[in-house]
Amino acid sequence: MYNWLVFLHILFAFLFMLAHGVYAAVMLKFRTEPDPERSLTFFNVLSELTLMRVLMVLMGIPAFVAAFLAGWWQKGWIWASVAVFLIVSYVMVKYGAGYYSVIESAALRLIEARKTGANPETALKEFDKARNAPHPIIVSIVGIAGLAVILWLMRFKPF
Repeated sequence: MYNWLVFLHILFAFLFMLAHGVYAAVMLKFRTEPDPERSLTFFNVLSELTLMRVLMVLMGIPAFVAAFLAGWWQKGWIWASVAVFLIVSYVMVKYGAGYYSVIESAALRLIEARKTGANPETALKEFDKARNAPHPIIVSIVGIAGLAVILWLMRFKPF
């Protein structure tokens, strides 16, 4: 049973990362898209976060059960991996989800400013600032580093 639980954990982790890849690709594309209306069309590609949340839960359930079956909860490496996962999740929500709202509001302001003629230069500067915010780089580095640390902890169980 333990092997099946580990298999399911890894399978759902891969599916979670696959679903997550769409969000990462869109986030990185925002940086190169100068047209606010085209930027807003990227939001059509993004599905509800429900799928990622479901996959995260499905990834966690077999992991927790397998950890109980194997007695891993008495080891430090599993607690460290949970801590890394929670820290990475916090950074993803704070800088990842926050970036989408910054882009959307800046794009809408620029579109409205161009329609009404109300200070489009300022709105363009805000949109460019939003596009060039460091959020995509931060979440990419933290996500990859966090994944590497968790994989190392799970594979080598150092403590």
